[in-house]
Amino acid sequence: MSKNARGYVQDSCTSLNQAKASLEQALQTVEKDSNRERIEQSLQAVEQALGACDSTASTLSQA
Repeated sequence: MSKNARGYVQDSCTSLNQAKASLEQALQTVEKDSNRERIEQSLQAVEQALGACDSTASTLSQA
């Protein structure tokens, strides 16, 4: 059975959660301040995307 839109959005949210966890791990190991800043910026972007993804998934589950 093929996925519907909600299934694909949920998959995207899962991937974003994995990306967030990986970036958090990267922050634990980074040494250079310039690299730390770039990782933190990436983490913020992923967190914003995750918020939008969660909102979309919630909306689709109500439809």
